[in-house]
Amino acid sequence: MTNKNTYKVLSISYGHEANACLMEDGVLKSYAAEERFNKKKCFVGYPKKAINFCLSFSKISPSDLDVIVIVSKQTNIDQIIVKRNSNFSMRDFIKEQEQYWYPKIFKNKKIDYLDIFKNKIVSNEDFDFRKYLKIRKTKNFNRNKFFENLRINTVIKHLRVEEKKIIHIDHEKGHQYYALYASPEKFRKNSLIVTNEGMGDRSNITVSKVKNGVLKEVYVSKKNRIGTLYKMMTLLLGMKMSQHEYKVMGLAPYASDYEINKAYNSAFKDLFFTKGYGIYLKNKPKDFFFTFKEKLKHCRFDGVAGALQKVVEETLVQWIKNCIKKSKIKSVVISGGVAQNIKSAIPISEIPELKNFYINPSSGDSTLSVGGCYYISSLRPNLKLKKLENIYLGPSYNKNEIKKTLNKFISNNRNFTLAKIKGNKKLVRLLENGKVLGRFDGRMEMGQRALGNRSIIADPRNSEIIKLINKKIKMRDFWMPFTPSILNEYKNKYLLNKKNLYCPYMTMAFKTSNLFQKLAPATLHPADLTTRPQILDRKKNPKYYDLIKAFGKATGVYCLLNTSLNIHGYPMVCTPSDALFTLKNSSLDGLIIEDFILLRKK
Repeated sequence: MTNKNTYKVLSISYGHEANACLMEDGVLKSYAAEERFNKKKCFVGYPKKAINFCLSFSKISPSDLDVIVIVSKQTNIDQIIVKRNSNFSMRDFIKEQEQYWYPKIFKNKKIDYLDIFKNKIVSNEDFDFRKYLKIRKTKNFNRNKFFENLRINTVIKHLRVEEKKIIHIDHEKGHQYYALYASPEKFRKNSLIVTNEGMGDRSNITVSKVKNGVLKEVYVSKKNRIGTLYKMMTLLLGMKMSQHEYKVMGLAPYASDYEINKAYNSAFKDLFFTKGYGIYLKNKPKDFFFTFKEKLKHCRFDGVAGALQKVVEETLVQWIKNCIKKSKIKSVVISGGVAQNIKSAIPISEIPELKNFYINPSSGDSTLSVGGCYYISSLRPNLKLKKLENIYLGPSYNKNEIKKTLNKFISNNRNFTLAKIKGNKKLVRLLENGKVLGRFDGRMEMGQRALGNRSIIADPRNSEIIKLINKKIKMRDFWMPFTPSILNEYKNKYLLNKKNLYCPYMTMAFKTSNLFQKLAPATLHPADLTTRPQILDRKKNPKYYDLIKAFGKATGVYCLLNTSLNIHGYPMVCTPSDALFTLKNSSLDGLIIEDFILLRKK
């Protein structure tokens, strides 16, 4: 039974990567993204199944909730209706540019978005927008107010709660308060919280000062367009915007200086300038797709990616420098979608004036609901908010349920063997022998990074394993690197991290030592030898830590290659059945699932 006296907050984000989070008395209890349940990557819409999970996990009835927070006031209802980010193909994204934005921007025509994409309208029993489709063209119709009421009514219908319990907060507050309270506590004393993204409710860039736990926003603007540029360049390079930006970032280091400079001078050299807390356009383009398509038509794809990364890094570094100089504060936390450009963390961390720097796990919209919980709970008198100690906040499954699922799988799939795991000796031997294993254990991780519990693991010493995983298991782009889980005790031997920056969640890239380059080549970016590590303390994940330590004792390498347990195009697995689907439909050699291991027969 739930404690009636605790302060209980449910927070909801409707946008892309729709998610929900539950907090009790300032402690995060559960979190999940809707995509993990409905298998629609980057799902846009009402996160009903994620909400149900959060409540059921903590055994909380909706009537026991004190507050229900909806993060974001200005979410685009048309994009929600067509499930844009999760439902659009590349053809649809190009169609959007050609049939909606081009006539709107270049010919000043009034275009109805849903008339163009009426074939993409998705019926959704949890989110009844039929009335909107009928009245959206009515004179003086206020779509923002209509959508606000629709969001509220959807929650009331689902949870059967009183409207007075439901409040909306700005998108920006979700990012700001997640950045503040999910960071190490030292950042609450005196720091800058900066957000940078494509667009929120009222801005795409904010700067806030934090003094003794109190956040004060000192700058807000819509003139920053770094996020918009990166999205559009992703589309121009033939990849899905708002999904595949990380692929462009992974491609960038492969480009030669010649190709980078060619694209840079053609399109990006004089695009941005920084002043005070702001980032501005020096030469404002007509748009960010067709204009750059023309400017870059003589440039190679890798040069475009490299030049894009160059201008982003240059601009962010100068912006952070300006923020430090203007505020006289040397500790910085960055949040919002642009913060997920982990390569830029290297030059930012090298800013001489910067003393402390941190990026939270999944700092984009996938954690807005977490920020909503923190913000509302911070308003509660005498309630101390606990920092984010545990990111394993998703579902877990009991052993009887797992064993039943495994037995059923084995009876229908005779080319696998099932055995009980006794210690790590056998697992280490399998990894040493080149086996690639899935690992499904405990509660699912929060956010986009696999951090051991829904991971694919392999021997980091074998660089050839990259091709194997990319081609036969992940089925993704050949140029994308893999990452390591490194034991905390070895971070200084493996990483070049002069400022001893804290990075437990794969949110920052680092240059690597000569030793690590020899020991773990499969976890490096092949072009620039950087890496994006999970630095693991035993208290955060004892079982995973002990496996890596056992591997280290056997090989002298205290890390494992770690990537997310999923097939390309699918969300990271959530349930035992998801893990078994991935095993069956890929070339994984085996699956560690709690205290059992499934191995593919030779």
